[in-house]
Amino acid sequence: MHVQVIDDGATWDRLIATHPQAHPLQTWGWGEVKQATGWGAWRVAVLEDAAVRAAAQVLIRRLPRLPFCMFYVPRGPVVSPDDLPALQLLMDAIRAEGQRRGAIFVKVDPAWPADTSHPLTEARFTPSQEPIQVTDTYTIDLTRSTEDILAAMRSKTRQYIRKAEREGAVIERDTTGSTLEICYRMYQETARRAHFGLHPREYYDAIFQHYDPRRQYLYLARQDDQPVAFLWMACFGRFAVELYGGVADAGQESRANYLLKWHAIQAMQAEGYTLYDLNGRVNEGISQFKEGFGPDKTSWIGPYDRVFRPLLYRGWTRTLPLARRVMARNAAE
Repeated sequence: MHVQVIDDGATWDRLIATHPQAHPLQTWGWGEVKQATGWGAWRVAVLEDAAVRAAAQVLIRRLPRLPFCMFYVPRGPVVSPDDLPALQLLMDAIRAEGQRRGAIFVKVDPAWPADTSHPLTEARFTPSQEPIQVTDTYTIDLTRSTEDILAAMRSKTRQYIRKAEREGAVIERDTTGSTLEICYRMYQETARRAHFGLHPREYYDAIFQHYDPRRQYLYLARQDDQPVAFLWMACFGRFAVELYGGVADAGQESRANYLLKWHAIQAMQAEGYTLYDLNGRVNEGISQFKEGFGPDKTSWIGPYDRVFRPLLYRGWTRTLPLARRVMARNAAE
């Protein structure tokens, strides 16, 4: 095995695509999104006979007015949870880069189910109480037949899907970004109702611009030619992940958002993705909507930190809550 820093997007995505743990947030395009919003990105892989044993896209955030930074590997590293030798070699490279850049710690949160046996503690990681990505989510196994997925739904959900179909709801995919402003307004309405915060509009523009257009799917539902709901997917490897979705105030009665999600599930299955991640059990209303589609309740192992500078890390965890909140807000999707 040997370590190689990768500085070419096509090479990076081609390499990690061969690994079953590759996630959309570990793609080159996601790193470009984060670089457009104030982060740095550094990519390193452990190779064996030209095949990837482990890899990490490390996002880098400088501390304001200080010569230090944090490292973050969103939904990574890309490594099998039983491959300690590759993980240790990868971490040796990340630690060396952290020393060079002044990293206080590196945070990881791989998409491993919570009951997975894994070697993070053996690689000197400790559980973190500061999550960035959601830990509890819902997933749908897309290797099942369409009929089985439909049968697992609540009867009311199937009823609403048929209602939207009868009433002429139309689902379209935006490949040009022409509906981003419409979708953002719907997202603002959804956030107001559900009490969650949004990024600035420019953040979503950066996603559309930098994430691989072949692997992002921005869907819009129209009822009587009026936009009523949207759903935005980012996909890679086996994962199809909902980034954002919302329904307009005027569209809540149409139930077009039910047809929209069902359309996305079928489309992701047809594209060959095998796990559909609804990306979070958030609040009661949104969770009830998601639960209607018959998903599995899934919990990932949660965040772990590998500390490089213990004294500064204690300061980070005890006396820098504002900085942590700012950086978490900027890191989250």
